[in-house]
Parts: sequence; C-alpha cells; structure tokens
Amino acid sequence: MQSKRIEGILIALGIFLNAQVFGQRSAALPSDTLAEIGPAVITARDFLERIELMPWPGKDRAAEHDSAKIRALRSLVAEYLLSQEAAVQGLGHDSSTQRRRLELERLMVRDELYKREVLSRVTVETQELSTGMHRYPRELQILYLRTPTRAAAGELRNSLGMNRAVDSTLRHIPPRLLIDSDTVFLQFGSMDRTLEDTAYALNPRRHVSGVLRSDLYGWGLVVLMGERSNTEALKKSIPDRRTAVESIIRRRKQDARAASYTGSVLSPQRAEVDPALFESTAATLLELVLRNPAGRASKGVYRIFVTDLDTVEGMLEADLQRVFVQTASGGLTVADVLDGLRSRDMSVVSLDPERFRNRLNAYIRDVVAGELIAREGYRQGLERSENVRRDVAVWERTWAATALIRKLTESVEVTDVEVMDYCVRNGAVLGRPYEVNIREVLSDSLAGSMRVLERMSRGEELADLAREVSTRNDWRAKGGESGYFNVGIKPALGFAALWTDSGSIGGPVKLREGYSLFRVMGKRVAVRDSVPSPDSLKVLARRAVWAERQRRVVEEYVSTLAKENGVDIHYDRLRGLRVNSANMVTRRFIGFGGVITAVPSITPIWKWEGEQPNVVP
Repeated sequence: MQSKRIEGILIALGIFLNAQVFGQRSAALPSDTLAEIGPAVITARDFLERIELMPWPGKDRAAEHDSAKIRALRSLVAEYLLSQEAAVQGLGHDSSTQRRRLELERLMVRDELYKREVLSRVTVETQELSTGMHRYPRELQILYLRTPTRAAAGELRNSLGMNRAVDSTLRHIPPRLLIDSDTVFLQFGSMDRTLEDTAYALNPRRHVSGVLRSDLYGWGLVVLMGERSNTEALKKSIPDRRTAVESIIRRRKQDARAASYTGSVLSPQRAEVDPALFESTAATLLELVLRNPAGRASKGVYRIFVTDLDTVEGMLEADLQRVFVQTASGGLTVADVLDGLRSRDMSVVSLDPERFRNRLNAYIRDVVAGELIAREGYRQGLERSENVRRDVAVWERTWAATALIRKLTESVEVTDVEVMDYCVRNGAVLGRPYEVNIREVLSDSLAGSMRVLERMSRGEELADLAREVSTRNDWRAKGGESGYFNVGIKPALGFAALWTDSGSIGGPVKLREGYSLFRVMGKRVAVRDSVPSPDSLKVLARRAVWAERQRRVVEEYVSTLAKENGVDIHYDRLRGLRVNSANMVTRRFIGFGGVITAVPSITPIWKWEGEQPNVVP
C-alpha cells in the first residue's frame, strides 16, 4: 500500500501553469541622474521603483511629500554607500547569501523568459476586442446540464429538441443521461472559455446548446435561462471598458501561450521525488501547521508561511544537500525545493494527512516545473540580460548594505542609565498611563541619603526619618508618603519607583531638588487604554534606546563614507519628479508561477551627522 501511494508522487511535468505577470509601466521612467555616489549613479527610474512600490513614511501626505522624497533619496544614497563598502570588506559572500542570490536569479531568468516567449508574442486583434465589448456589459444566467458521457449529452440534446419548457422535460429524463444541473451566472472573462463562448452564442430563439465539454463541469449542455446587465461594466466609460476587455483578452492569450510553451519545454521530461525525503518534509510541515491551526485559518484555507519553511529547513539541516527530486538534466536538493516553495503562496484546504501530502506534492510539482523552465532560460543565456542583472542587483545592494549594518551594530549595548534617561526625556508620554505611591526621604546631598540608610539599618522607621529630616515639605507631615502621583509629572522619581519592587527601598536617586531615598508603597495603571506592564515598558524603552544608538552608529559611518567617496545629490531634479502617493506593499508575480515582494524596502538612513553631501543646483 505504501509503494502505491509513493508512485502517486511522480511528477507529471506536461502541465498547465497559470502565469501571472507583474504589471509593467506603460511609459518609460525618466532616466535623469538624481545622485552620484563615486562611480555609481541613482537615476529617476531607480528611485521611483523603490519609493513607489513599497511603503515610505510621508509620501501619502501632501504636506510632507517633498521632504519624504528627500529622505528617501538620501536613504537610497546611504544604501549605495554601504553596499559599496560591504563589497570592499568582502561581505555578502557567505553560502546563505549566495544561495539566496541564486534562487532570486532563477526567478528573474524565468520571468525574463516569460516576457520574451509569452508577453512579447501576445496581441489583441480588432475582432477579439469587438466581441469582448459586445459581451462585457451582459451577464448571462445559464443552466448547465451535466452528463456522464459525450454520447449521453447527445442523446439528452435530442430529447430536449426545441422544447422551451426545459424544467418539465428534465423531470422525465432518465438518470443515466443526467448527473445533475447547475445554475450559473456567467460574465465575460470567466475561467472556462469554452463554456463562455457556447453560452454567449445562444439567444432566446436558440436557447439550448450543442454538446460541449466544460473544463469546470465536464460533458453536458448549456441552456440559456436569462440575461441581465453587468452593473460593474456599465459604471465604466467606453474607454475604460475597452481597457478592461483588452486586459481580459490579453490575460487569456498569455495563459494559453504560457501553457503551450510550458508543454513544449516540459512534456519530454520526467521528474521523480525521493519518497523518504517527501514523507519527512510533509510530516515535519504538517506538524508545524497542527501546532496552531486556528492562527492559520483564513477564508476557508490554512496558510503555510515562509517562516514554516525556515523551521523545516532547520529541522532537516542534515538532509539539505540530498537530492529531493531527480530529473534528467540534474537533481533538485531539499534546499532547492524549499527555496522554490518560498516564492509560492501556500495554503491547504484540509489538514487530513493524505490530502495535505497531495497538496504539498502539487506545490513541489510547480517548483520543479519552474526550475526546468528556468534552466531553459539559462540555456538561452538570459541571466546575462540587462533586465535580470538589474533586478538581481537591486536586491544584492540591499543585502550587502544590511550585512554591513549588522556588522556595525552587533556590538551596540545599552545601559540602565541610558534607558532611564530616555524615559525621563519622554516622561510626559511614557509615564502618563502609570501612577506610583512612595514613602520618601529627600536629602540635600548624597551623604544625607547615606546617613538615612545607616539609621534605617539600625532599626529606625523610614516614616519617622521622613518627618524628622526630609526636605520635601509637602510629604513630610505624612511620614514622607506621596500618595499616588502620575509618573509623567515627576519622571525621574516616578520611573525609578515604577521599576522598583513594591515594598522595596529604591535610590538614592539624584533629582533637581536633591537626593531621594524611598520605599514603593503601590503602583497602578491610571488609564483604561491597553498599556504595557512596567517591566514590559522597560524592555520597550531599552529597545528604543538600542535602535537609536544603532541609527546613530550607522549614520555616522555613512557620513564618513559620503565624505570619502564623494556624493552629489541633484535636489532640483528630485523636486520636479512626481511620485505616486499610494503607500502599500506591492508584490511581483513571476512569469510561469510564483510571487515575491516587488522590490526591497528602503532602510531609513537619512539623518546623516557630520559631513553633508553636496547639493548640486
């Protein structure tokens, strides 16, 4: 039984791949140079690609639009400087980075092959456009009569004849001719081209079709039940309708062309999965999903995340270089397959182990098909094409800059004093949700606080000492007790108390009015908003200080690089550059299957300290 199931994992490569392509700009981007960084330049095209396709703070707000462009360009200059220095230092040549680069290059080679073999060869004819414009505003209601065989469909067609009372006639049709019937609302651009063409060819006088085989429903007949307007289509202007229709036709022809080309490349080939490695991978991945299925449920499916594949890679580390899929042109290792899966939006409809394995097998089949298509692209030398080299270079620069940033900041440490200083500086905001109650002795000097500690060690009560020697008059009469006060009002004292255990002695804390020695009587949250606990606040503050320290280290380093390498920024050209204000993550669909983030996000490094770049008028 086991061997039969494993045979089902053989990958049939003569398959249809639904290809989606990342939308290209209708007009060429401007090529004016915006910045010069030593031998490198940043053109308007480079800049627009990075700022428009990913979020950037301020570009969606009119008042900040110009300053947002300046910050983004300065940050992009910083990335170039850091990547150049990373190359000098030999960073980015580790095996992990090289593996990531190779997988990206495979995707870009495949995408370039799609552009050449599919996109460039698809045109929309006038007659096709005319037919689409006629169908687009109309929505048809049809009845699909599904039959077991072609012969049964023919016999059913003869039984119906020209009878308009289809419902009454169907009641007398024997079960051997009719499996079931489905009511379908059909629009131009449906998934099933055969069904659509058949339905739109019908009219009130000829309302029953001939025999057809639908991709969705199998053998059967179409009965036209009615027609209504496509309200979404009618809302559009005639030019917009034409654009929508042309897009539908082009997509369909691209899919057909991609399927034909894919078949020509893959049909002679065969691939086979290693059964043991497949079972190990499937079991490991299913185990991860089953740990928290509710957290993955979305719209009727269970999502599989890239982080799951990272975890699987760690658990199968010893097997990563073993051949997972064998093909005549060379095998794919476990690492190759996992890399290929990372560019797929993976989900399963069932957590049943058998169905889960079947779905995973389908994804692996797509990965193998994509790899063999990419190998055809390499055979044609597309890795040397301008588009592929440019796309890979964009990511390589980001990875190199990130590697150098990591090296620069890995030794940054933060002290408790720095965390306290940060909280005090931002006390009005950070301290607002919290209140503390303390018993305090305020002294004029540190020596005075030390004498209070000494007397407490001999058994004297802090309340008695407060009444006797504390210089804070407001609290002295109450034995030094403050009552609850907002931490944000007295941040230096308030935060010290907030981070001291209740009942414990804190201080001496240096304040503007002296030195405070206190015992924490109580703490509480003063607002109903969801706020972090005092300990969590301290952790968050430490992270903020750490990030600020890292930022300064990197900016100072970039400033030095800018001085050494020479940087010219053409702000006048930048001002005249129009930037789309949409602030969202854009994804790029790869030809012949797969999806990735369109471009890397720009790391914000624009507050350069010290030497500033030249501003070229």
